[in-house]
Amino acid sequence: MNWSISKQAIKYYYRTIIQKKKLYRNPTYLEIAITDFCNLTCSLCSQATPLQNDKKTMSFNEIERISKFFKPYEFDRIKISGGEPTLHPEFAKISRHLNNLFPAEKYILATNGKKLKKYINDVDIYDVIDLTNYPGLNDNTYQELLEFDLPYLNQTKEEYAELDDVNLKNNTHKKNIYKSCSFTFTKKIVQSRIYACCISFGQSIRQNFDRNEVSVPIDKNWRENIRKLELESHCRNCWVKVNTSKFIPKKELKRAYVI
Repeated sequence: MNWSISKQAIKYYYRTIIQKKKLYRNPTYLEIAITDFCNLTCSLCSQATPLQNDKKTMSFNEIERISKFFKPYEFDRIKISGGEPTLHPEFAKISRHLNNLFPAEKYILATNGKKLKKYINDVDIYDVIDLTNYPGLNDNTYQELLEFDLPYLNQTKEEYAELDDVNLKNNTHKKNIYKSCSFTFTKKIVQSRIYACCISFGQSIRQNFDRNEVSVPIDKNWRENIRKLELESHCRNCWVKVNTSKFIPKKELKRAYVI
């Protein structure tokens, strides 16, 4: 008897059994910055891309290599970002193979849209395309893409006056910040390292601290090692306003590789 489990069987098990258990829990995200390069220079970029001096692009082979250290459906949602992900020379190939590399419930693409028309036939994998309009920077592109009437297009219009000031320190006198923050449930891959949240890479650039303090190499021990990071001092200096009276159950924190 052949006991091998097909990908279809895994997906069926996920949808019928596991998914029912997720109705009342926070979804987990794995954000993958496939390139650090961007074709915009937003002054309030949370990734601090305009300030980054060591920009790199992860090759498809490198993304394939690190994918082997993640379990199928380990994260509920996979988000492809940058920089601007459509600048990656292998963006179409990455998109085509994404569900095999990182099996998950949903796939998200974060883009400013300036090159998205080129890949309009390569983005069917994405359940959501986060298309952001930055007034004065990509207005024409934004309007053109709206005319495609893509059913999975999530439109966001950013007014700079309403954006969070990424230079603020909003948690200076708080405690247990990381365990109370919603971004606890989002891990981020940048330059083949995994970060404890999706904000910490940009913070390391703006505040000029060692990235090793908020990230670990992606290997078979990354889950254990990421739990060992001492993050509280960096969380105190973060611009994200965290409500530390919010209670996140231990079971949830375990899923987020916090405890």
